[in-house]
Amino acid sequence: MRQTFFPQVQPRSSGQYLYRPPEPDAPAAAVDPTPRGGPVTAANASTIPTPKPTPTTTDSLLCEYCVRIPFDPESLNPLTGTPAGTFLLGSGSRLEGSACPFCLLVRHAYYQSYRQIANDLQIRVTWNRHAGPGQRGAFCVASDSYISFAAREEASMAKGTNGPFYVKPATGPGIDIAQVRQWVSRCENSHSDMCSNPNIKGFAVAFPNLEVLRLIDVEETCIVQMRALPKYVVLSYVWGSVSSLRLTKANRNKLLVPGSLGVAWDMLPRTIQDAITLTQRLGTRYLWVDALCLLQNDSADLDRGVNVMDLIYEQAWLTIIAGYGHNADAGLPGVRQGSRKAYQNIVQIKPGVSLGVNTSLNELLASSVYNSRAWTFQERLLSRRALYFIDEKILFRCRMEELAEACVDLHPVPLWPPITSDRGSALPEAIQMTRPINGYPIILHDYTSRVLTNQADILRAMAGIIRRFTDVMRCKFFEGLPTSLFDAFLLFRGKLLRRRWSFPSYSWTGWHGAIQFTVSMDPQRNPNKWLTDRTWIVWYSRSVSGGTQLIWDPAANPAPIQPLLSPFLHPSRHRYWERHPFSFRRAVPEGVDRMRITPTRDVLFRRPVPEYAMLQFWTLATFYTISDTDVFRGKGYLFDRNQNKCGIIWFDDVEESTFFEQLEPFEVILLSEASNAEYLTDLKGVYSEKNIKNADWEWRYYNILLLEWRDGIAERRGIGSILQRAVENSFAPGPVWKEIFLA
Repeated sequence: MRQTFFPQVQPRSSGQYLYRPPEPDAPAAAVDPTPRGGPVTAANASTIPTPKPTPTTTDSLLCEYCVRIPFDPESLNPLTGTPAGTFLLGSGSRLEGSACPFCLLVRHAYYQSYRQIANDLQIRVTWNRHAGPGQRGAFCVASDSYISFAAREEASMAKGTNGPFYVKPATGPGIDIAQVRQWVSRCENSHSDMCSNPNIKGFAVAFPNLEVLRLIDVEETCIVQMRALPKYVVLSYVWGSVSSLRLTKANRNKLLVPGSLGVAWDMLPRTIQDAITLTQRLGTRYLWVDALCLLQNDSADLDRGVNVMDLIYEQAWLTIIAGYGHNADAGLPGVRQGSRKAYQNIVQIKPGVSLGVNTSLNELLASSVYNSRAWTFQERLLSRRALYFIDEKILFRCRMEELAEACVDLHPVPLWPPITSDRGSALPEAIQMTRPINGYPIILHDYTSRVLTNQADILRAMAGIIRRFTDVMRCKFFEGLPTSLFDAFLLFRGKLLRRRWSFPSYSWTGWHGAIQFTVSMDPQRNPNKWLTDRTWIVWYSRSVSGGTQLIWDPAANPAPIQPLLSPFLHPSRHRYWERHPFSFRRAVPEGVDRMRITPTRDVLFRRPVPEYAMLQFWTLATFYTISDTDVFRGKGYLFDRNQNKCGIIWFDDVEESTFFEQLEPFEVILLSEASNAEYLTDLKGVYSEKNIKNADWEWRYYNILLLEWRDGIAERRGIGSILQRAVENSFAPGPVWKEIFLA
């Protein structure tokens, strides 16, 4: 009989718990959770009929297109990179109706990547001797889907291969534990430089400010607390809306009792059950799962855990990534008996020749619910090595290799470039932070495209990554923006952004939607020089109580750790007092007083101030009308008082705000000088290029911010660029040197 000391399980509902709130079972609009692909690579392979051979000719099963392809690597390899290596297979409609076995494979490779084939699409396959897993040779079909040759002998399957024959004929219903152990062991022994655990001495150094590390002891089936550094496995998964047992202050002591999780076994979702079972079978004693290792109703405990989340995942021996299904009840197919079926990996093309579809992990992840969630972002990105359960397949990836259960293990040879530069994703390289000024924008673009159920978690779910960038860049972050490059990271835009009201409009945290940066992050340029010569604003933060503080205070930020790897972080990086004033080498309209830069301390606003810090600063404000608006792309052009087109603006919140319906001129403020405004080459009249060429031709634009004011407090409503010469033709009351309070 079940003991009664466990609390009633309550369904996860928004706001009920402070950490990782429930995520809806329904995937994001752009994500189709159905398994990609067909019989060749998915568990539903058996639903595709295998063509029956006929006794007439060896190639009789092949269509008139495919019969011309030499299905032999020795004949195909010399064709790599030549027109002869590309084979036309006709239109998409022809492919759909073909009974040819190779057309069958091509069709399912397309389904794996695109889910459907346009009738008039001309289908091509290209042989590349360096494509496919381990760059061993494959037909390139669609995106990251390949058709590869089947392994010929059991001996080669046992020993591994460097050749093009590596697809296993079939995959069994259960996970091959010995193979997984071999993958991890090979990584530990061969990839010490890239994949080894950082040499950290002591618990306090490994997990700063963490009081205790809680883990599931899979042998004693209970929660344990320690200040040690054992070998452990970590689970990354989507919670969804399933009912689940979670660690709380009320049940903590009971869950520390040996056997307690066994008593409450049926209160755990299948994914956590399977992760415990898998950890046991791998011979590892400890497992970390957020729901059971962080106190879900203790904000202080959650904050401490979330702030070292990156370290928890990075220092794990192995990360289990549950990429299958919509929620925590989907399980890990292949771990428990009967959770998946055996499936065929290959199709016989002609006697003695069989091939199979192989799809990269990136491509499989692209359509998963797991990959659409914000909380799983840093968990996957920071793991040194991970075992993926996705689309009823099992794959392994570390920082040097990607291996799959459906393929023969390749001989352990050095791979260069490593998996950090895997095609289709710059994220793994970005997280290495050798060039953080380039890496952080890449990370933000991917992260902001993901689904977050509790909007208050927008910074919390990125806390570990931000902490790592803080350490490398040796500067504080303010509302998700690095303070040493504050001017540059204000220059973001996105397609049809929507307001996230509990965060500031000047930060990416204040908007729903994928963002990108308009400022050039070219490492060959010197950001210090741009900050010194092309910016002028002295940024202050204003707290709810009215206190002001410099955003960038050099005295509070130590010198960078890696000045050679990150030239922009040289110890001589700019200080605000080294910046040139606005009047330096810039045309200042007559009558504009631009000397004031210090913040006004005593200000009485006509409405309550926001709960987050505002920006307070002085700059030049100008006024223009907006026309030639493209509401679908969320952009428009600025026109001066003489009706000359002089700038461009990308709108924020254009679908929900009525602000853009006004007829009077809009206020835009100058942020910095810009050089990358090629989209303004169609300007006419007095602003034609022949009339404004000068010594500073490269810097003939200003970066601008469109403002909406309400009761003395402004919010961002768009970002853009304007020609410098247009400032003098502003509508009244501009141009004017003005103090801005930006929420």
